[in-house]
Amino acid sequence: MYTEKEFKKVGTHDGRFHADEVIATAILKEIFEVELTRTRNEDILSKIDIVYDVGGGELDHHGNNKVYREDGTPYAACGLIWNKFGKEVIKFKDPKLDENEVESVFSYIDRNFIEGVDALDNGIWIDKTDIPLVHMSSIISGFNPLWNSDKDENEAFNEAVEFSGAILRNTLNQRFSVLKSKEQVVRAFKKRKNPQLLVLDRYCPYSEALREADEKREVLFVIYPRKDSYAMQSVRGENSQDKKKLPKEWAGLRDEELASVTGVSDAVFCHTGRFIAVAQSLEGIMKLAELAVNYKEDEESKPKGIFELIKNMFKKTK
Repeated sequence: MYTEKEFKKVGTHDGRFHADEVIATAILKEIFEVELTRTRNEDILSKIDIVYDVGGGELDHHGNNKVYREDGTPYAACGLIWNKFGKEVIKFKDPKLDENEVESVFSYIDRNFIEGVDALDNGIWIDKTDIPLVHMSSIISGFNPLWNSDKDENEAFNEAVEFSGAILRNTLNQRFSVLKSKEQVVRAFKKRKNPQLLVLDRYCPYSEALREADEKREVLFVIYPRKDSYAMQSVRGENSQDKKKLPKEWAGLRDEELASVTGVSDAVFCHTGRFIAVAQSLEGIMKLAELAVNYKEDEESKPKGIFELIKNMFKKTK
């Protein structure tokens, strides 16, 4: 395990840069003090400690002997670097994690941050959607000097690395926070007075821990404090849909209008999507939550499945 940053000479290719070698460099900078050389000169590369995305070695994915993940996605430079050094990065950032937690973070980062970059760099067009998608690869590509610019290429590369490093650290820290929230979520789960309501002492990323704890899938809403108010939010089920919506009569209402409809004097807001509502006090949000749990939506107003719609059409034509 790395306890302090060791010095390493690292090297990748020069010329137009891409997300894979940029992110690979950002990963290395998390555990090493690096001296970076960008070149295709094999004599220079042969004297460098870690060479990636060039030179034909184990960290260059451009040959015929590509390395593939279990799901079939080939590795590019950032994936190969993460595969080799990622667990050490995680241990360096948070030495208190156990091996299972390290493995969990390692797999999460690979799947949610690295694999998409690797796929695109290997020509797998995962970014083709009806709505144009801004992603890491396209953003980093934009750091390259423009055709009519005199900006230094290495300076632009370093800027892209700093940007990527910030995103990597944010993603790691967010994942660490999920792991550290589990104890708080489980404690709140065990203290429930109403099985359908989870009340948190402070907001934390609760979804993953709640799915693990709530084996009977009882919890419908999560309540938590905000800076100057309290919120309740619907829990999503296995189909990624809200297990229960807030009452349709609340949708889009604010302040006096929402207070009038609910009878909760300090009600503040209900989203038009009916998945979150806010009140000024804990007492107020608990009243809203109890109303939402007991709310029975009119069956006629619920969205119908395709077969139900067809059946109703035939009824109307008789």
